[in-house]
Amino acid sequence: MLHVDGLLASFGWDARVADGFAQLELDDAPRTAGRVARVDRSACLVATGERDVVASADTLPAVGDWVAIEEAGDDAVIAGVIDRWSELARRDPDTGQVKVLAVNVDLVLMTVPGDRPNPARVERESVLAWESGARPVAVVTKGDVAAPGLRADLARRLHDVDIIVTSSVTGDGLDAIVALLAPSRTAVLIGPSGAGKSTLVNAILGENRFATGAVRGSDGRGRHTTTSRELVVVPTGGVLVDTPGLRSLGLFGDDGIALAFAEIEELARSCRFGDCAHDQEPGCAVVAAVAAGTLPAERLGSYRRLTRELDDAAAKDELDRRAKRR
Repeated sequence: MLHVDGLLASFGWDARVADGFAQLELDDAPRTAGRVARVDRSACLVATGERDVVASADTLPAVGDWVAIEEAGDDAVIAGVIDRWSELARRDPDTGQVKVLAVNVDLVLMTVPGDRPNPARVERESVLAWESGARPVAVVTKGDVAAPGLRADLARRLHDVDIIVTSSVTGDGLDAIVALLAPSRTAVLIGPSGAGKSTLVNAILGENRFATGAVRGSDGRGRHTTTSRELVVVPTGGVLVDTPGLRSLGLFGDDGIALAFAEIEELARSCRFGDCAHDQEPGCAVVAAVAAGTLPAERLGSYRRLTRELDDAAAKDELDRRAKRR
């Protein structure tokens, strides 16, 4: 028997979640539905609507997971986890392992600091966002100090991605983000340290929920004021997951590349050769588009670089598999 508190609607409970719980094979023991709001080293904090419960599990879930918990006195354990509809993850460059950042998110808000934008990084983030199954949205923070041409530059570097310019100082753009979240969408914020993620969340929540830090004047970078991923409810509707700034964003999987560079994938269908590398091959429709000015050369450069990175990672994975078999 599953208990569902009415307040769980504010955490994103809807028909999709209810269907997920219906698929769980649970016995008749009393269980409580909840959503994982934070994960620590040995336990996780589960929001059940009426209260928060610290629960343990053999394999800890991720922030955003919908779970059924079983309680016995002061102890609580995860008895079931519903299937995820999206999973934002990255490859660790040191270990090669894929690490999950947040799950069951509908939007990936890629924060772009207006005072030190890095369009190439946003392209990479969009690949991870598309790979997750969620929709990427570029959010320029500190828009009051951003260069006038930043939006246009991002538009050239991103395909089918909405761009919102915000400012926590003037309040510009905040209503657009609030509208994206309502009534019950879940969004995760990613971006470099010092990009203003926590400041943006605080502005949307209308309270100083997360600590913010000063940015160094020497290089414009900030400290990791957010040290763990945490899920919070937005009063006007929707859910936000704040994340620490990430220095490395290793890629994995091919779907993200295909969706992030969909215009190149479409052009490639007209190349003379099916295995065209879009470099020096005759009859390459992609190179022809760059020459004609209909495809920015920087887009093709990013596509080549990120595709090469994926190929190298796949080759390394294969070598590791062979070494383990030996």
